[in-house]
Amino acid sequence: MKQMEHKKLEAITDRIFLVQGKNKGRFPYSHSILILDEDIVLVDTGCGVDSLKRLRKEYDVSYVINSHTHPDHSAGNWVLTGVPIYVPEEGFETSGDLIALSRRFVNKELVQEWQKFVKETMNFKNCRPTNSYNSRTTFKFGKITFESIHTSGHTKDHYCFCEPRERILFSFDYDLTSFPWYGHRESSIPEFKDSVKKLELLSPKIVVSSHRGVIAENIDAEFDRFYKIFSERDGKILALLENGKTIDQLVEYAPIYGKFSYAESILRYWESEMINKHLKELETDGKIEKRGKVYMRKSF
Repeated sequence: MKQMEHKKLEAITDRIFLVQGKNKGRFPYSHSILILDEDIVLVDTGCGVDSLKRLRKEYDVSYVINSHTHPDHSAGNWVLTGVPIYVPEEGFETSGDLIALSRRFVNKELVQEWQKFVKETMNFKNCRPTNSYNSRTTFKFGKITFESIHTSGHTKDHYCFCEPRERILFSFDYDLTSFPWYGHRESSIPEFKDSVKKLELLSPKIVVSSHRGVIAENIDAEFDRFYKIFSERDGKILALLENGKTIDQLVEYAPIYGKFSYAESILRYWESEMINKHLKELETDGKIEKRGKVYMRKSF
């Protein structure tokens, strides 16, 4: 095995390394995972083009795996052109295709703006995958094995991986930050919550998050805090509905994002999508009612 030379590698085990993403792994980047086993495998390519080019130069990568099709996890696939690329079967048709992804992730009015944003901020270039995987897939790299766990809710094609011997969970965008994200038409709050509970029940000793890195302490409490953010957001939205609001009015308060600090029209769209999902849940629970376009908090 080639000796580790890359300065941004953080050892998780003697064969598994976190590749620290640009901007400390914060969006529009993410951390990647490097497996140095009989196969050398890179999981996700959102760490930054410079890091990917160094990795390709230093290691003979056997293949690439994407956890899902979000560009902050897959934008750099093109740097490893010629290497097999495995993506979830649920996202295979749109993976690596800027036009197809834009039609999937935003409304038609924002397609061109989203494409421009992704190209300019993430250096995304089209790169179609060669292979797909699903929840029945087990990746065997040598001594290291990854079991695939389908975790929809964030996107329809989001997967996590579990390394059973060391009980390491690679949670990707179930990232245990303060910002669970479900801003697409295909995203789902109930599915997101189910996925969080599914992951928590694995009782991992270590969680590797795409945007936080390695988490090895108070993991149960971290999952509980992450899960409670949904009810906290419900509370924020309910507080705004005392006198009734439309979705457009709620977006102005930005109860999810707080502020629109970049790509404002895109963030407003995603804010609206997430608010709408909360409103549907609150309406189903009987806590609010809709009168025309206005949502009202029910009095009890």
